[in-house]
Amino acid sequence: MAIEGITSRDGIGLTLFVAQGRQDEAAAFYRAVFGAVSPRHWINPRTGEVTGIDLLIGRATFTVSGANPKRDADPALPGPCTPSPQGRGSTIFQLCVDDVDAVLARATVSGAIVRTAAQDAGWGDRVATIIDPFGYIWALATIQRELTAEEFNARGNIQLVEAA
Repeated sequence: MAIEGITSRDGIGLTLFVAQGRQDEAAAFYRAVFGAVSPRHWINPRTGEVTGIDLLIGRATFTVSGANPKRDADPALPGPCTPSPQGRGSTIFQLCVDDVDAVLARATVSGAIVRTAAQDAGWGDRVATIIDPFGYIWALATIQRELTAEEFNARGNIQLVEAA
């Protein structure tokens, strides 16, 4: 069964799990720092608790949800848990922004840790990396100049090869 307006048919559905009870705080961080909008909340009808918040950054959508405390207490239980320790994960979220320096400033004021300071990268972007207050790593980039594959490769970076 599909819910009107909610589908991952055009992409991947993504849920960021944070410590139970911090989903409102996480959504507020993503709204303040990345300009996210939250068109929809998921509410437990028995308790009235917000269990998830849908967010939209540009055309990308994701949900912030509280991790099940039972999974945090017993790592042997299957399923998602709170990211731990902070900034130690197997995923980095990449986000293009209009002004890396401005987003980095908002992020640090809002509780993020700078992992990599803003710098001009050899491939033409201005980049920075943060760890948000919920343990997730975000690679931020402002595209200053788009390079062709030939220009990119000529700079001695990792070689970019078109798929056959």
